[in-house]
Amino acid sequence: MNPDIPSFESLFNLEEIQKIQDSFAAAPGIAAIIRDITGRPITKPSNSCRLCTDIIRRTEKGLLHCIQTAKAIGRGRKKGPMIKPCPDCGLWSAGITLQVAGKHIASWYVGQVRVEDVKIDIIRKYAGRIGADADEFFRAMEEVPAMSLDQFRNICRSLFLIANQLSEKAYLAAENDRLFQDSKKEFDKRIMLEEDKRQLETLLLRSQKMEAIGTLAGGIAHDFNNILFPVTGFSEMIMEALPEKSLLRDQMQFVLDGVYRAKNLVQQILTLSLQTEYDYDPLQIQMVLKQVLKPARLSLPVNIKIRTDIPDKVGMIMADPKQLYQIAVNLITNAREAMEKKGGELSVVLSEIRIEQDGGNSPEMPPGPYACLKITDTGCGMGEDILERIFEPYFTTKTMGKGTGLGLAVVQGIVKKLQGRIVVHSKIGKGSEFLIYLPQIKSGKSDSILPQIIHLAAHQRNPHILLVDGTESVLKFLNMNLSRIGFKVTCQKSSFKALELFQKAPGEFDLVITDNAMPDLPGDDFISRIKKIRPDILVILYIDSNENGFDDKAPYMAPDKILIKPVMKKELIETIIQLIGQKWAGDKTILNKERNHDV
Repeated sequence: MNPDIPSFESLFNLEEIQKIQDSFAAAPGIAAIIRDITGRPITKPSNSCRLCTDIIRRTEKGLLHCIQTAKAIGRGRKKGPMIKPCPDCGLWSAGITLQVAGKHIASWYVGQVRVEDVKIDIIRKYAGRIGADADEFFRAMEEVPAMSLDQFRNICRSLFLIANQLSEKAYLAAENDRLFQDSKKEFDKRIMLEEDKRQLETLLLRSQKMEAIGTLAGGIAHDFNNILFPVTGFSEMIMEALPEKSLLRDQMQFVLDGVYRAKNLVQQILTLSLQTEYDYDPLQIQMVLKQVLKPARLSLPVNIKIRTDIPDKVGMIMADPKQLYQIAVNLITNAREAMEKKGGELSVVLSEIRIEQDGGNSPEMPPGPYACLKITDTGCGMGEDILERIFEPYFTTKTMGKGTGLGLAVVQGIVKKLQGRIVVHSKIGKGSEFLIYLPQIKSGKSDSILPQIIHLAAHQRNPHILLVDGTESVLKFLNMNLSRIGFKVTCQKSSFKALELFQKAPGEFDLVITDNAMPDLPGDDFISRIKKIRPDILVILYIDSNENGFDDKAPYMAPDKILIKPVMKKELIETIIQLIGQKWAGDKTILNKERNHDV
């Protein structure tokens, strides 16, 4: 077996394959789609079956049945098609293994088809078992093409032979092309080797420089803060003791002003060295901008005009107000100083943008909604040599005493911490434009969730959740969001450790949330084990949309809710509230009955 077999997409023109699939599906009227070995769709579905998409998969039991069947027929069978009933009500589906050099690269799913002699009562019983409307189920099933099982098998065998002949020929053509491309790549690598080496050395030196500066700056800042502390305190005490009209008050005010500027410098150094602690909360940027712009308008020279466009409707971000204040003050101060000699116009604009999936002109930014702060000036501008260095700590083009060279380095550090991006455009004599992109909080009626949590806690206690996921970032995200609104959360990266924890104290938890794709103990096995220990424990399982299904132990696994990843925070919290609310309401009813009986 050749381990270098290319992917399906590299062997075929997907547009041509789509046409072949559509033509094949149109002849007998059968639904069809091609998926890779993980279950990810490669082609678009042909003749989508309404019974499957709109009825069966809309129920939890039906979805489980479909996942189990998809896993079974997608496993790969080298000698012919895999044909299975799906589900147990007279419907059949098949998986055609696509292979090259003996390796399974994809599966061509066909079906469903309806066997001709299926009985109506069997259809209605199955609809009832999964919780679907029997009449609607029957009407949708009549739309499914009907044929004998032998006829369906013959169609699948023919497709198996044709598909794999195409695959082998495409593989031979791809191998010839690969040999040519490998030779070309080797030649290109040698040409680029020196350039790559030079760039890596530059990046390494820059990284070491930033690390050294950050370490040094952090140490100095803490010592400097200790010096400033008594200076600030005693200066304020002297100010309070001096009479209102004392000449010394003006002199002491200069001392205090210098102390405040020094404190601000310390804050910038600590931000640069990533040692500042912030309180992250939902924040409206426009509120901070208005606080910054009010004194900025008064301090601007008469030869500089200011234009603002700050709509109230721009959504919130997750940040600390001090961070936004530092960004705005630094950028506005730089813009003002760039126009001091000849004057000009300062523009502050806030807007919303959306980065689409393909990234557009900002490939480094994940897709989603962003708040965009644009600060522009018509000042002296910067050349390419300056632009390359403006974010370096202590680099400045200002005269001695005018600046520390920390402002833009601090701005860049804050933007990175907020998972945003800063873009700069500038030309000599044409001014500068700074664009700050910060990810917005996803919209949703989260305000309506909090009262429900409070209602639950008021009637009993804060729900205790056992959260199991193998990815550290997912655990941190879910823990932060669930804890913030009142849930007590215990996190575990290992299913085995979570199981041990549950075995020691099964009564401690109200709910278990787990990913199905765990590395040590899969989610379905984990759930079946904790259900054996405590059958009434509430369980939420989240799975990938392309997961083929569960193993043969699936009947013993009974999650109370299945969610498809990516799971939205609002959907997860509402599901938790619904499950725990129903459970606690039932417990309260039972408790009231027992109390009445005792009386």
